[in-house]
Amino acid sequence: MSQLIIIRTDASQKIGSGHVMRCLTLAESLRDSGVTIEFVTRDHPGNLNKYIIGKGFKAHLLPDRKISKSQESLAGYEQWLGVPQEVDASQTIEAVEGKDSNWMIIDHYALDHEWEKRLRPHTGKIMVIDDLANRSHDCDLLLDQNYIHDQHRYDELLFPNTLRLLGPSYALLRKEFAARNNGSVRSKHQINRIFIFFGVSDLDNLTSTAIKALKHPNLRHLLVDVVVGLANPNIVEIKKQVAEHPHAQLHIQIENIAELMANADIALGAGGSTTWERMALGLPSIVVTIAENQIASTSDLEQDGYLQWLGNGDQVDEHDIYGAILRAIKNPHQLQEQARKGQQLVDFKGSARVCDKIEE
Repeated sequence: MSQLIIIRTDASQKIGSGHVMRCLTLAESLRDSGVTIEFVTRDHPGNLNKYIIGKGFKAHLLPDRKISKSQESLAGYEQWLGVPQEVDASQTIEAVEGKDSNWMIIDHYALDHEWEKRLRPHTGKIMVIDDLANRSHDCDLLLDQNYIHDQHRYDELLFPNTLRLLGPSYALLRKEFAARNNGSVRSKHQINRIFIFFGVSDLDNLTSTAIKALKHPNLRHLLVDVVVGLANPNIVEIKKQVAEHPHAQLHIQIENIAELMANADIALGAGGSTTWERMALGLPSIVVTIAENQIASTSDLEQDGYLQWLGNGDQVDEHDIYGAILRAIKNPHQLQEQARKGQQLVDFKGSARVCDKIEE
């Protein structure tokens, strides 16, 4: 009888798509090994539930909660969850009742040891995917694929016997990125094509800001691929901006993002999971962080010469982006070094390494 693994994660306009996408990557790798995977996900606005089902996985949908007095009282990341975590735990238990899963994998900033403790009697083992290191966990295995100088950040948050998988060697990269890897470091003698992607939602509308910067006479000759998700609330404005650029093309909710990255000479984008995709393909990047959890890792990566960090989304304007691109154009050797170091740090075996630990 094959193993059954339940994955609890969410996507929404506020949360973004990164949690679900990295869980799907792991789920597909596990499925290739003969494991049965089912998802538990809340029906938030901007969710990816249909996408999960379209990938061939069963999804148990938890109800979305409209704004209420009880929800207004939620603090921090519980607002992303939409309900108190004890309610979410009860609903999850009801959704998986009788499933007898071997593992429960949790990827959600609003859930901690209290939620995990409630689920303990309903699964074999528990794995947590995290990158905040800001709360305790009751789990058997923890994965944090971020690049952080502090290797002891979980010491006070986990039981001593919890297995820790830390760093980009465990980065969960989709198969299409591995297919684009030819094993050589790309040469970056000049910049001709730019790739822009600030996440599926991009609530700060950094996409429009970047396009405005690229309209400058010194940059209008560049080819530009702009990627957005269907959940982006500024699609109308972005379409207009792209139409006004002579060499820009808009791609909405696409499946060939790895191809666009592979064809680009430099990227403008957010921190988070796409950082590892860009680095594995040897694509140098100018990064704007759009969430608290991206800051520490992005800062450490810039400090060690892997990318250029401009700051947080609410602090960056088109002049900052324009200046960063000009600096990149004038420093091709720096781009070459970023490409080389990125490909050394991140390979395409992270998912396999994680699967091996789970199956052990």
